[in-house]
Amino acid sequence: MHPSQRDRRNAPRDTRRVMLCAVALGGWWLCGVATASDESPQVVRDAGPVSLAELERQPVQGVCAVEVHDYAPGRYAGALSPSPPHADLNPRRAILLRWEHHPHRFVFSHEASYCPLLELPSGAAMCNQFFEGNIEGEPTNHRGSAELFNIHGRKERNSFVDVLESGPGRVWIRWNYFAVRQEDDSQPRLRGAEDYFAYPNGLVLRSMSYQSLMPDCYYAYSQQPVELFGVAPVGCQIRDLFSPDQEHGDYLTLAAIDLYSDRQYEIYWGAEGRVRRRGDDALLQAIAASPGRALVMPFAQRKLFAVLGDASGFLATRSDLVDHCTPGVKSGCEWGQGLWDHWPIGWLNSQASDWKPGSPYAYSFGSIGQFFIPPGKRYTSFVADYFGNAKDMELNRWTASRVFHVLLGTARDWDDIRRIGRQWLDQGPACARPESIAGLQ
Repeated sequence: MHPSQRDRRNAPRDTRRVMLCAVALGGWWLCGVATASDESPQVVRDAGPVSLAELERQPVQGVCAVEVHDYAPGRYAGALSPSPPHADLNPRRAILLRWEHHPHRFVFSHEASYCPLLELPSGAAMCNQFFEGNIEGEPTNHRGSAELFNIHGRKERNSFVDVLESGPGRVWIRWNYFAVRQEDDSQPRLRGAEDYFAYPNGLVLRSMSYQSLMPDCYYAYSQQPVELFGVAPVGCQIRDLFSPDQEHGDYLTLAAIDLYSDRQYEIYWGAEGRVRRRGDDALLQAIAASPGRALVMPFAQRKLFAVLGDASGFLATRSDLVDHCTPGVKSGCEWGQGLWDHWPIGWLNSQASDWKPGSPYAYSFGSIGQFFIPPGKRYTSFVADYFGNAKDMELNRWTASRVFHVLLGTARDWDDIRRIGRQWLDQGPACARPESIAGLQ
């Protein structure tokens, strides 16, 4: 482990509040995510990182976590230069979760600020974001948000992971991070604490909370912890990753589904940047009002999904779904086909860099996401509602006082996602416990 990994933040914080915060959730008392095991967790120390080639030769029993020293997202194999100065000397460091009976991987990559990627064998992957700080200022005069996908966010002192259990019956990874400004990380806005539990069935439970480090400032809180972005491997385009719609000749790239009905909102990407949707604003809001929802990236290889619902802390009365792609949609900011090569390979000292055809780098794309809202409100104009909600301190304090849970996984078809999602959420408050996912199939 590089010495820089020992450089943890000395900013004032109540670590016990973040790591062990007690919340009452439907009758179960949960000490944050730390009561997941009756035994005190111990950080696993092994013989050191291995290469990806060595890893491929190692057999897997159940599920395991291994550190590697030569990983890059999206099958990028080139030199990590020219680039901004790397914050640490380990840009290719990653913790990889592998399964005995499942081909996908779950990856905490340094170059993606350790924001984990659910990765298919092709290198295509799904990221489901983190607690990103509210944007400071007004729409016409804003300063951007504090986050991780910038030069400072990749520093080990601002984002770091520890393996608490390495398998074979269960893997437990703890991720801590500080959302920081692009220009300066001397005053982090918030601290996130997330635990990830993986079992041999190929599923992952994400348990997350955060603490504002500037509690009187609205921009030191978050309203968007779950937002899907995809990773396209080097040389791949959308047509290479998703199945075509035979009638329209475009590709189903993103979707939101109701786990308790056949409601399904779909976003298709086509030639020359064309975006269309199957569904309307009313359908998207109806799905958001369901007690169980899933956001999906339906790759041709496998559908990757994130399940959330009332039982896992994402109350429908305080959640809305946002489509950032489709022109004219009320809920999103109309990126169209959002394509960026600024991460997961952090080439520019910037939080935005549009992908260009022929780029030699892996790139990211998206998005569709979940946003917290004040009770009784819905997104009707993204910019106005986002900036307005950011200043609602009751909403901000509510988000900072809760522990939220998301089920991540892969599936062959839509029915599998609905079945697995319902099995998990139907456990009620117990779905917050790591073992709630162990028996799902």
